[in-house]
Amino acid sequence: MVADQLSVAEVVEHLTTKEGNQFLADAQYAAADAGRRREIRRGVAQKVTALLVDGADGDLVDGAVAAEHLCNTMWHLAGLAAQEDELARTETEAPGAGAY
Repeated sequence: MVADQLSVAEVVEHLTTKEGNQFLADAQYAAADAGRRREIRRGVAQKVTALLVDGADGDLVDGAVAAEHLCNTMWHLAGLAAQEDELARTETEAPGAGAY
């Protein structure tokens, strides 16, 4: 688990703003359980929806581009989370593995 767990809103903010800390958000997402990851994805989805509907500063093209960037970020995080889950599963199944 990450030392200082941020709120879901804080993680979403880091993921969705230029001022955000992407590495911190990545670590928070990777360390989260399935329910917390779902909450984070829901928060990002709300931001994506707002960008697609309202645009970025009223510009729909910029909003669509920003929404695409967020979707790409979430795709990356889904892969990262899958790797973390697999590693955790392997570590739990591995004790005694390879012993003769």
